[in-house]
Amino acid sequence: MDDHRQQGISRRGFLKGAAIGAGALALAGWAPSLASALPAEAVPRRWDAEADLVIVGGGGAGLVAAITARERGATVLVLEKAARCGGTTALSGGLLQAAATPYQREAGILNDTTEAHYQFWLEQSEGIADPDLVRVLAEEAPKSIQWLADRGVIFTSVMPLGRIPFIDPAQNVPRIHAVEGSGMGLMRTIEDVARARGAEIWTNTSVVALVTDKEQGVVGVKAEGRRGTLFIRAAKAVILATSSFDHNREMARAFSPQQLWALETGRCLCAKTNEGDGIRLAMGVGADLAGMGGTIGYCGVNVGRTEEVPGIWVNKLGQRFVDEASHYAYAMWAVFNQPMHQAWAIFDDEVKALGGRAIGGAFQSWSDDLSREIAAGVIHRGNTIEELAQSLGIPAHHLAATVKAWNEDAARGVDTLCGREVALKPIAKPPFYAALVTEVNLGSMGGVKINTKGQVLNVEGQPIPHLYAAGMVAGGFLGPYYPGSGTAVQVAITFGRVAAEHAVRERPTA
Repeated sequence: MDDHRQQGISRRGFLKGAAIGAGALALAGWAPSLASALPAEAVPRRWDAEADLVIVGGGGAGLVAAITARERGATVLVLEKAARCGGTTALSGGLLQAAATPYQREAGILNDTTEAHYQFWLEQSEGIADPDLVRVLAEEAPKSIQWLADRGVIFTSVMPLGRIPFIDPAQNVPRIHAVEGSGMGLMRTIEDVARARGAEIWTNTSVVALVTDKEQGVVGVKAEGRRGTLFIRAAKAVILATSSFDHNREMARAFSPQQLWALETGRCLCAKTNEGDGIRLAMGVGADLAGMGGTIGYCGVNVGRTEEVPGIWVNKLGQRFVDEASHYAYAMWAVFNQPMHQAWAIFDDEVKALGGRAIGGAFQSWSDDLSREIAAGVIHRGNTIEELAQSLGIPAHHLAATVKAWNEDAARGVDTLCGREVALKPIAKPPFYAALVTEVNLGSMGGVKINTKGQVLNVEGQPIPHLYAAGMVAGGFLGPYYPGSGTAVQVAITFGRVAAEHAVRERPTA
C-alpha cells in the first residue's frame, strides 16, 4: 500500500484540501496573493535539476535541515532568496532556550527538566499553542543544543528568561543558551558545516510555485533567479524554511495588527526577504494556518526595566498598566493594547544623568543631554509633573496621582499595582521627562499548520504529501506574545532536524 494512503491521504483528500483552503479564505473575506501551484504536466520540459530534498530558505531551519539530510545520505538543494544565507537567525542574538542541558548543570542549575520547560511554554501560550508541538520542542531542545555543539557551535553562558506576570516565578530559571558570535556566528558555523557535508546551496533564487502531481502531491518547485526560470524535482520532499510574514503588509493586515503597526512605523528589524513566501506557497496547495497574530516585540526604552534605570510607564490616560521590568515581548504586547498603541516612560533628572545610551537601550542610543530627542518630540520635558502632563496631552491630575502612588510604593519598597521588583525608586528630582515607548519588532508569529513530524497539514488536518515546514514559517508553537529570547531560534533548529529526519524516509516519487 502507498505510504500516503497509510497516513489516510488520497488523491481525493489532497485535491479537496487545496479547494477548501481557497474557499475558506474567500469566506473569510481575505483574498491574498497566493503562489498558485503548478501541475506536473505544466512543466514544459524535463526537470532542470533534482535532489532528494529541496529546501526553500537558507536560514537556521533550512541549513540545519540540509545538514541533517546529508548526514543521512540524502541529496539536498537549498534555494535562498537573498544574496547570502542566514535570514533572521543571523540577525538574532544567537540564543536558544533549552532545559536539562550540560551547560545548565555546569552553571549550578541542577533541577530543571524538559517537563517544566514544556509546562512553561504551554502556560505562557494561554491555550493557543499546540501541546503536541510544544512537547516535541521542549523534549528535543536539549538534543538540539548538543547537536549544535557536536558540529562546532560554542555556547558561552546560560541566562534567565525574564519575568512574565501570571507565570510561576520559579519558572524564571536560566534556560537561555548564548552562542559565541551571536546569530551571525551561529549561522557561519551552520553554513560551513552544510557546505562541508555536501549540501548544494543556490542564493539569489526565489521559489515562486510548488509543482504538484494529482496522485503524489508535491513533487518539485518552480524557481526564478540568476540561473533563469527553473523547474526542480524534489524526489522525496520539499521543506519550507522561509520564516514568517515579517515584511508582508497584506498578511499583517489580515492576521496581525501589531505586526502591521510595526511595519507602518518602520520598526521591523527582520530580514527584508521575509515576505511570507513559504506561507503563500503552502496555502496555494491547501495548507491550513496556525498561531497567526502575535509578534516578537522588543522594547526600545530601558526606563523602569533594570535596577540602574528607574521610572514608570503610563498610557495616554496617565495610568500605569504593566510591570515595566517584565519580559520585553509581554511588555510590548501590553503597550500595543493601550490607547493609540502608545505609552510614555516617566523619569526624573537623576535618570537623565545616566546618559542616552543607558536610557535608550540596546537598539536605541540617545544623545546624553537628550536635546536631539526633545527637539524631535520623542522626549518631553517639564519642570513639574503637571507641566510634563500638559506637554504630553495627558490629564495632569491622572499623571500626578500615578506618580504620587508610585513614589509612596517606592518608599515602602513594594509595587502594589503591578508587583515590580526592580528599580523601586521615587520620581522626585525635577525636571521631569517622558520618553515615547517604542516597539522594536523582531518578527511576526504564525504560519502553516504542521504535525510533530513537520508535515504541512491541509484544512482537513491531513498531511499534504511530500511537503514539510520548519522554523517560524510554521505556526502552533507560540501564544499571543513571545515567550522569551531563544524560542524562535530553538524552533528553527529543532524542527529543521525533525522535518529532515522524517522527509528523508519518504518513498521517492515516480
